[in-house]
Formats: sequence, C-alpha cells, structure tokens
Amino acid sequence: MEQPKKTLVIVESPTKAQTIGKFLPKNYTVIASKGHIRDLPEKSMGIEPGTYQPEYEIVPGKQPLIKELKSELAKSDELLLATDEDREGEAISWHLLQVLKPKVPYRRMVFHEITRPAILSALDHGRPLDGNLVRAQEARRVVDRLYGYTLSPLICTKLAQKKLSAGRVQSVGLKLTVDRERERIQFETNTYFDALAHLLSAGGQPYDARLVRVGDQNLASSKDFDSVTGAYKGKKSLRLDEEGAKQLVERLRQATYQVVDIQKKPFSSSPYAPFTTSTLQQEGIRKLHMSASQVMATAQILYENGFITYMRTDSISLSKEGTQAARGQVEELYGASFLSPSPRVFKTHTAGAQEAHEAIRPVTPFRRPEETGLSGRELALYGMIWKRTLASQMANAQKATTTVSIKADDALFCASGTQVVFPGYLKVYVEDIDDPNAARDDQQTLLPSLEVGETERLAGLAEESHQTRPRPRYTEASLVKEMEDRGIGRPSTYATIIKTLLDRSYVEKQSGALAPTFVGYGVCQYLEDSFGKFIDYDFTKHMEEGLDQIATASEDELTFLRSFFEGADGLEAFIKAAKPVPGKDSRKLRLPQISEENPICLGPYGCFVTKQTEGEDKPEYISIPSEWMPGTVTDQMVKDLLSKGKETKTASQNEEIGDGITLRSGKFGPYWSRDQKNASVPSWASEEERHDPAFASKYLSLPRVLGQDSQGQEVFATVGKFGPYVGCNHQFRNLNRKDHDQELFTITLEQALSLLAEEKKPFVRGKKRPASARATSTASAASPIATIGLFEGNPVTIAHGRYGYYVKCGGENYALPNQYKRDEATAKSVPLDEVIAIIEKKRQKDKS
Repeated sequence: MEQPKKTLVIVESPTKAQTIGKFLPKNYTVIASKGHIRDLPEKSMGIEPGTYQPEYEIVPGKQPLIKELKSELAKSDELLLATDEDREGEAISWHLLQVLKPKVPYRRMVFHEITRPAILSALDHGRPLDGNLVRAQEARRVVDRLYGYTLSPLICTKLAQKKLSAGRVQSVGLKLTVDRERERIQFETNTYFDALAHLLSAGGQPYDARLVRVGDQNLASSKDFDSVTGAYKGKKSLRLDEEGAKQLVERLRQATYQVVDIQKKPFSSSPYAPFTTSTLQQEGIRKLHMSASQVMATAQILYENGFITYMRTDSISLSKEGTQAARGQVEELYGASFLSPSPRVFKTHTAGAQEAHEAIRPVTPFRRPEETGLSGRELALYGMIWKRTLASQMANAQKATTTVSIKADDALFCASGTQVVFPGYLKVYVEDIDDPNAARDDQQTLLPSLEVGETERLAGLAEESHQTRPRPRYTEASLVKEMEDRGIGRPSTYATIIKTLLDRSYVEKQSGALAPTFVGYGVCQYLEDSFGKFIDYDFTKHMEEGLDQIATASEDELTFLRSFFEGADGLEAFIKAAKPVPGKDSRKLRLPQISEENPICLGPYGCFVTKQTEGEDKPEYISIPSEWMPGTVTDQMVKDLLSKGKETKTASQNEEIGDGITLRSGKFGPYWSRDQKNASVPSWASEEERHDPAFASKYLSLPRVLGQDSQGQEVFATVGKFGPYVGCNHQFRNLNRKDHDQELFTITLEQALSLLAEEKKPFVRGKKRPASARATSTASAASPIATIGLFEGNPVTIAHGRYGYYVKCGGENYALPNQYKRDEATAKSVPLDEVIAIIEKKRQKDKS
C-alpha cells in the first residue's frame, strides 16, 4: 500500500495553524511563520538607488523558525503556502520561497473561510504564486519607505521636534482632519428664526407643526446656508430676525388653523450590503464603541478561529453558499414573509476593489451568536456581522410618509410623520449614523388621524432660533468612510493609519472626534508648503490606482517607482529644494483666527508665543497651556497670555495651599512640597484635591509602614515610577491602580503579606495583571449588581464597594458622579451615554 505524501503547510499565525491542523489528515504538518520571515531593515532605507531593489534581511529572531521550517521541508514531499489571500499574504509566501528554496513541488493554498469543507477543497485547488500581487505589494513597500525615510527626518529638523513621521497615506489622513478643522475655524455662524405650533386635532390628539412659509416667501432654513462656510445663500427666502419672529408669532396667535392638504407617500428601503473591511470598521466604531484597530484585531481572531470569512475584502458579494445559509436562517427565525422574493445579489462598485472575493460573513453553517461560545468583543462583533448578513437577504422595509399643511392667515405650517408599515430587514439590523441630529432608518414619527378642512386648536405657539453649525470633526468611522470614498489608501490599512495619528499625538480624541493638535497642524502645514503635491488627495488616489494596475500587470513596477521619485516632479527633487536646516518660519502656525503679530510656534519643548518687552534684548518665550488646541484657541486668549507674561505664571506655579504645603510645577508635572519632601500629584486628582492640604498630606506621608513580617523585616506601601506597590526585603508587588489609589491607603499588613507571598508574574508589555491575582484586594471583591449596556464590546456594569456605587467596564473601575451614588436604584438609572463620557474623560486624563 502506497504511503500518503508528507505535506508541509505554512500559515502566518499560530492560531490559524492550530485551527487548520484540526481539519487535515495526519500526513500534513502545519507550521506558522508568525508573519514575515524577511523584510526591509528597521534602521536604514534598505532601497538600492536607481534600481529600487529592496535589500531584504531576515527578521531578527526568526533564524530558529527558519531552521525548523527547512528541517521539516527536507522531510516533506510537497509544500503548501496557506498564507492569506491578499497581497500581503502573497508576499509572505514569496519571501518563504526565497529563503527556503524548496526542491519539492509547491503551490499556493487559498481559502476565505477556515472550515473543514473549505480547507479540504483548497487542498485540491492549489494555484501558482501570483507574481503580480507580489510586485504590487513590493512597490507599495518601496514607495512608503522612500516617502517615510526621506521626509520624516526633514520634518523633525524643520519643526524642531523629535519622533515626527510622515507617511504616504498617513499624512493625507492628517490633512483631512486639519482641513476640516480649518473649515470649522473659519465657519460663519448665523442665526435664523421660525416658529413651532403645538396643535390639537379635531379628535383632541396633540402634534407639532413648523412654520415654513409667510405670504409668497418660504422661510429660511438650514438649506439656505452653505454647509462648508456657513454663509447665507437663500436670496429668495424670508430670513426672520428675533424681533420679526416675535411680531409674527403674536399676530398668528389670533389666527384660525385649518388643515388644507394631506399628502401620503408609501416608499420602501432596501437592506444594506454585507460588510466589507471599511464598513465593518465604521459600524464597529459606531455601534460597539471600538477603535478601528480593535475592530480589525477582533475580526482577525474571529477569522483565525473559524467564525467568519476573511476580513480584508472590498467585495460586497456573497457566495451562493453564503446566500443560501443566510436565507435559510432568516426563514427559520422570522418566517418566509421576511425573506426577499429572490436571492439578493450585491455588486462591488468601489474603485480598484481587490483582495478577497466575498464579503465578510459568518462561516457556514451559520451559528447564532448565543451558539458560538464567544464573549466580550468577539461576541459583539460576530453578532453584528451575523445580523448584517441575514439582513442583506431580507425583504425591503415598507414605510409611508405623511405631510400635512396647515393654513393660519397668510402663514403655512407643516407637520410630517414617518411610519414603518412593515419592518422587513429593519427587524434584524439598523445601520448607525454619525450625525446625532439625523433620523435612524427605523425611527417613526406618527401623526394623529387628520382630515382636510378640519380646524385645529392652538395649544401653544413660540418663535424658535436656530444656529448654523460647522460640519463635525471626523470620527474614526467618518474618517474611514472619507478615505475610502476618496480612494485614499486601502481599507485594510486604515486602522493602522488612525492609530499612528493618535500615537504620534497628531490628533486627540475629544468626545469621540479626532481633533488635530498643534503638532499635527504644524506637520500638515509644512508638508503643504514644501511637498504639496505629495499630500494632494487626487495624487494619492492616482498612486493607489497605479499600485492596483501593477497587481493586474497593467503597469510596470520600475516605471511607476521612477515616476514617483525621479525627475523634476519627483520626490527627490522636492527634498533637495527643501534645505534641511532649522527654519523658524516653518514653525510658525498660520491659524486663521490668530493674528500674524502673535503667532503660536512649535519648539523642542512644546508650543509657545513670544513677547518682546521694550528695553530687553531678547524676547520672552511663554509656553501655551497644554489644554489649548488649534480649533478652540482664540486671538484674545493669546493676548491675555502675553499680557500676564512669565511673572504671573511663575507665581501660580509655587502656590501655598496650607499646612506648610506648596503646590509646584516641575519638569514632570505638578507636585507637592513640604519640609524638603516632595510628592507627585496623581494625574487623576481634581483641582479641589490638588489644593486640599489633607489630601496632599497623605502622599507626603508615604511610605506607609504596615508592620513587620515573620523575619522582622518592615512591610510598607508607597508609590513609585510605575504606580502604587507594597514591598518587603527587596520583594515588591504592584497594587491596584483603580479607584484612585484607594488600595494604597487601605491595604492591611495581612493583605500585603498575602500579596507578597504570591508568585511574581513576569512582565509582559501591554498586559495587565488579572484581577484573580489580586484576590485579597478590596477593590476586586465587589460584584456587579446591574448591567446597563456595552462599550467597546465589554459589558458596562454597576457595582457596589466599600466606597459606594461605581462603574466597571473592561477590567477597569470608574467613579460615578455624586448624584448617582445615593442608593442602588439611583445608581442603576445612570444613562449609558453619560458613563461612556466618564470613561473617555478618565482615559484622556490618564493619558495626559
């Protein structure tokens, strides 16, 4: 009997290897490459001039893995490269071939879901390596390296800042946020008036109608103002001021209100297409309050563990298998009336759509969320994907709008309502929206039964003022959508781009929106001045199209790279023109609202303004407050700061707060000082606590001596560089940082000894000590009493501890406002939106 061929299968991740290994026969060995085994060098350009050949090197630490792969390959009869089916996966496979140099036959093994049928089918349908995809990925890496490694040092020098960076797509994403901020700064706020009537129908049912017309003129509304500039453009409309609106309202109080017209219009709305990478990120951010990075990381986990199809895709189409599974589950759960009459087919219209060939959906057979055994973010994201996929095959939602016109003297009022007649797909899934003032697709506004000719009773009438508002700042979700709509970058890179903007402090999150900082504004301004072509939206889009053409062999890689870097219009010429010497002009921020006489400047130690005092040779440099932002600072704020000068600032930095304690400001932040002893002010401390002598004394009295251990060694609790801890005889254990250092001041000798007796956990960057490791801590003893919703896929619960009611979410504790601490019923009544605001505020405070 012939022995089966021994086959080596290489994938990227250990999780994927473990899942696939369960479906393969015993003669298959699955090993994970753990990403790329070969890449460009970290500390140098790694691109050969002229030829643009990358100078690849083995990724540090991968030599033992390569040795293992070569050893296993030597014992194998065949090699299957089962890396992801996108360009990055194709490149990983190519690098493996370049390093391993297999002498046995090899093929690409491709699949877009990790299930037994899909994996076994892929064994019989291998294909050759796609060199065009490899060249497209390599061209992208070379372009990004040329852009980043040449511009980043120049920006650091020009702006006198360390650790700044530029990126081909990253810098364009930054420009979007800065352009929106400039638009908001220059926005012309206008006020207009109308009136709202509270009416009672003939049957006594209340409803509201808004004034829309007086005489032969329509009243000015938001549509009569430019959405970008705020300028009034409604020349033919009637724009009421406050006095005119009051006089009109007074006159109309005596009028008779009669229904003169009723228009009813039925309409239907179709379900949303299944998820692509971009739309998954957008909805994950909106619905689950995750970041784009968290959405993609969670989706990767779901894919590698066999719950969803491949998550990097531009396609909105479903396979026949996926369509049948979705329709079968809709009929089973909701009945045939909720199915679309025939299977829906979605066609991708995104320019340059690439990557996988199917939308993101659950793997077949579909499992209901409660059947998966998932929890937390994974469960929340899977549930959203499952619902969206089912909804895509459901019947249209049937709706009807009713518009009622009411005449009062020469004025016309209008009332409108929307009714969902048949929910269809809305029963399962409703897409969230960024605009808080816009109506969701399932929102209803019902009017009472009315008839033409009936006279209504006026219950109330009042003028209402409205202010035009600038377009909102981008959120992560709306920035992802904007970049995709403009054809900037690839959806699979958006999460990394936004994370870089946040990590570099180019933007900050404010109430969920991305607000550019002074540093981000300065970087964008310099790139616009010196490299405007390379952060132009259309140029970036055309670059992306060129990379797509390389992937289809329509564009030559070397020609593409030379046109980008060489010649009079190439990046190299622009870099030579921008002399790499410090220039103060490039550090002056041209903020539209700040006068040229008092510009805000970037410096190596932060942002500042200069004050030239008469009789002084050198100007005075005054740092601007850290909380100032480009979008909120005003010229008057700068003038007030200049008028105070350093003297006022110095006086405020050494403030006596009582009991001989001085509140000072130092290089590393505020601190208390008394009798030559100092203590840092906790980042979370309120202004009241900072100025409270009793509160400051607790930290100035540290360390707390708790007693002695059995050997007579002193046991103490104090605060160090990495937070609160207990120590004894050169042994240390971290304390809980939650609840504002409460454990630091409440832990007993017995609890400290118990904690010190635990085995010391090895430090893993980014990983927190689990709550179970702090079982003796009073902070971890409280149990939840109610769950009020989800945030970032984690349950938001109310708990009760020694110090009253508080919020728990994602392993962290958050203090409730005093009005919600009185009793259990009051604590449970706290709105989820308010809790989310508390969480984001504390995170921002901890970060600063």
